[in-house]
Amino acid sequence: MDIRLHACSYSLHNRPFKTSYNPPPFYLIRLQVLGFAQALVHGEMKQVSPGDLLMYPPGEPYHLRVGKEGEDTESGDYFLLCDGSWMDEWWRRHDRDTLKRIPLDDHLLYLWQQLSIEQHRVNRNNQEIIGHLLCTLLLTMDQVTLDTGQKQGQDSVRSNELVVKMKQYINDHALRPLRVEEVAHHAGLSVSRAVHLFKEVTGYTIIGYAGEIRLSHAIERIQYTEASLESIAYSCGFGTYSYFHKCFKEKVGCSPSEFRKRPVLVGKDNQHYGTIQTISGISPDAYWFLRS
Repeated sequence: MDIRLHACSYSLHNRPFKTSYNPPPFYLIRLQVLGFAQALVHGEMKQVSPGDLLMYPPGEPYHLRVGKEGEDTESGDYFLLCDGSWMDEWWRRHDRDTLKRIPLDDHLLYLWQQLSIEQHRVNRNNQEIIGHLLCTLLLTMDQVTLDTGQKQGQDSVRSNELVVKMKQYINDHALRPLRVEEVAHHAGLSVSRAVHLFKEVTGYTIIGYAGEIRLSHAIERIQYTEASLESIAYSCGFGTYSYFHKCFKEKVGCSPSEFRKRPVLVGKDNQHYGTIQTISGISPDAYWFLRS
């Protein structure tokens, strides 16, 4: 099975960011899971939101922009760079739109997380496991797309507006104890309706989304301050350090202390590439591409 994974990670952007890569020599696949960004699609910069899948074949330009200077920003995505004859064959099976909206399927996200964790293992990097995980992820991506239709119409627009309202409330209050009831009340919904709607539109539970915001703040403070890990955990809304440690390792693939020690991956003009620091496992070609 000829398929090679050059890079796979979860990227959090909590400050304005933009990048313009030379046409990548790999397939580049990116799934927006949190917040918003803009990406080059057929020669135009278009907004991408949670559930938007970007796919670029080798040689197609890739430009990304997150937020604007002076504005609050949040954007989270999974991305991967890969190539190989199996990948070429998979790509030809269907017409591949550069931008496609797919459900944020729990199983799909789990596979992406596991692939990232496996690639970043320092002492147990297993290329056979990585290859099979990558193939499974790509095939699952196709299956999710085929199995689920997209909702349209006024009901969908109204639902999105309510979810945006709930997300904004969570963004503003995530660093303190937060109850689902108050989020639902803010949107004028019953708890059961708020829980169901938020999960349906974003792929996250309300508490899970709050956890993403807390982790985003924690990662920024670990990276850019000298505060102790314990104080960062408490200031970002985690009740105990042990719980923070568990959540962080499950999401990022390493402990907070390991994350703080690793070098920051930088891009063009010495800009930080989001908050990605788990660069072990990234191929040399992918590393230099990400820096270009």
